[in-house]
Amino acid sequence: MFRLRVPAGVPLLAGLVLILAGCDEVQGVLQGGDGDDSGGIVSSAQSAPILPDGDVAGAVTIFDINLDTSLDPSVTGRSLMQGKTIKVTLPDAFQKVDDRPTKTIFGSDDCMPPDLRCNTGALLQGWPQHPILPLVPPNPTGELHYSVSAEDTHTFVFTANVDIVPGLAVPGPGIKQVHMLLTGFVNPAPGVYDIHVEAETGPGGSVEEGTAKLFILPSIVPRINVASAFNAGSPNTIYQTAPTGAPTTLPYDFLLWDADGEPLTGVTIEPVDETHWSLVVDSEDVGNVELDGPDGATGQELVSLEPSFEVNSPILGVPTGRLTAQFSTGSEAGDYALTFRMDGGTSARMFVTAE
Repeated sequence: MFRLRVPAGVPLLAGLVLILAGCDEVQGVLQGGDGDDSGGIVSSAQSAPILPDGDVAGAVTIFDINLDTSLDPSVTGRSLMQGKTIKVTLPDAFQKVDDRPTKTIFGSDDCMPPDLRCNTGALLQGWPQHPILPLVPPNPTGELHYSVSAEDTHTFVFTANVDIVPGLAVPGPGIKQVHMLLTGFVNPAPGVYDIHVEAETGPGGSVEEGTAKLFILPSIVPRINVASAFNAGSPNTIYQTAPTGAPTTLPYDFLLWDADGEPLTGVTIEPVDETHWSLVVDSEDVGNVELDGPDGATGQELVSLEPSFEVNSPILGVPTGRLTAQFSTGSEAGDYALTFRMDGGTSARMFVTAE
């Protein structure tokens, strides 16, 4: 008979989160992705990729909401027409710890990364560090494409000042994610919390609603997160196309943290066979990579360009390890998918179509 064992003194729900933290399904929630349509307009929510603890109890509340649209850039995202809004509401369990204002990011001196003395957010197009910027270029005198404000203590409102549609204001598929940077809040006790979204993104600006479940963890787990900011223009490295037997145009950049939230440095990629690799530090495995590719494909390669080293993460400037990897497709045309996993932590999926 199988029994769930929850550590003494840990509430049942928190214990379940602890137990589930190693399961593939929750790894998907931790990392994000396309999810399913069970939450209406929303598929999932998870810690933002720019820090190690946006979904950890007692830490500052910084997370991403994925709408119910594939993150594949070939799939169109949502539009938000002038005067229409997207509202995000947190449960009261998220604690407001100071009276800092809610403002539009890049819109004032106290809402400029990395020193965010505001609660704010951004609309994303489906990959890290590629927002639809509220200001183009981001400076206090630029035209506001959208504004961020608070309706009450726990509801945050994105209001379009111009029509925001695929291709504008930044070339891309449109709105697919909502990035919440609530530096005046801290996360509640471990558990699963509903984040409600009400968006005037339907036909003719009609209201669409949905609820994402945000898993708040008891403690930090090892993390691997995709970064785009190290390439000019923050292009999408998650979905790429390459010839057979050739490297992708863009290498992969990952941000790495250990179970203490410290930068994970010295990580290299070591081959096991043509479909498996190990993430290694000082001859110790800290994770692995698995390839799902076309039948009969041979010759594919994955290499680290150098051991991971310490940098500051984009936007918030949190110390992290940066690992740059290069993938080369194999002998067969088709779809290649790589899953990077940290032992006991999160995972990241990368996709390449070989032609």
